[in-house]
Amino acid sequence: MADALRGKKRDNVLVMSGMQTRKEQRNQAANKARPEPPWNVVLHNDWNNSMPRVVIILKKVVPGMSVKKATKIMWEAHTTGQAVVKRCHKELAELYKEQLQAEGLTISLEPVS
Repeated sequence: MADALRGKKRDNVLVMSGMQTRKEQRNQAANKARPEPPWNVVLHNDWNNSMPRVVIILKKVVPGMSVKKATKIMWEAHTTGQAVVKRCHKELAELYKEQLQAEGLTISLEPVS
């Protein structure tokens, strides 16, 4: 009989610890850091930079930027006043902004809505 009681206590402990584990999992899921919303790096049209120079700077500063993509971004900024260069997390967007502004381009950041 003592063995039977020990077995029940063990079962109760297992059940209790199983419930705590589920609660802990729910709490951990609720406390997980939510991903930061992305930000747009926006190029604005200006009269200080030639179109070829803008393409060269975009290709130089933004990794993986092709001449074709840089040209498309430059043309959109030229014709509409602004164009999204890159969409990324805020820290990286700030880095691109600093680097592009250091090259003389007019850049702003905006959260993606």
